[in-house]
Parts: sequence; structure tokens; C-alpha cells
Amino acid sequence: MIVVIPTLPAQAMSRRVAISAGSFFAAAARCEEQNLIASGQADELLRALDPYLSKSDKANMADGHARGEKDSQVFVEAEKKWVDFTPDATSCYRVQGVLDDYRAQLGE
Repeated sequence: MIVVIPTLPAQAMSRRVAISAGSFFAAAARCEEQNLIASGQADELLRALDPYLSKSDKANMADGHARGEKDSQVFVEAEKKWVDFTPDATSCYRVQGVLDDYRAQLGE
């Protein structure tokens, strides 16, 4: 479930990677709402990533976020499919791992 986000400006992600990232940020918001991961970190991380995202990255992430939020799913890029997401201790632990990977890519 790891999504790699390029950390160089103008190095756009593939559409699928960006959609996956957006869906994981939607999942993170649900985990935060349920107090299963620290609150506010997803928004903070999105702000930190913003300078590295192209316009298409942002648009595709928004699409992934919207679908993930609406359908309670995440897009698993490695499997090229949407899977159901329920915020519980196990799934939110995985989402936290993805957020931690993003943070590590930023060198935070």
C-alpha cells in the first residue's frame, strides 16, 4: 500500500499513483475523525507536499480523494483496483504507515 510521491517539482506522478495518494488522504481523514491516528497530520502533510505537486497531480489527487471519500475506498496502485476501506485500528495503522512514508520522502 505504499505510494511514492516524487519530491522534485515538475516531476508529475502517474495518474494512478496520484489517484491512490488522494484516496489515502481521504482514508487518513476518516482515521483522524475516529481518533485512530493523530489529528491534523494529513492536512499538514498535504501542505508540505504542495510545492512538489504538478497541476495534474493535484487534480488527480482531488479525484482520488473525492471517490475515496464518497465510496469509502482506497485505490491500491500496485493492484490497480479500488478496495473497501473501513477505519479501524488495523487499516488506520496501514494508512499511518503510508503517511509516514510520505513524510520520510520529504525528509521530515
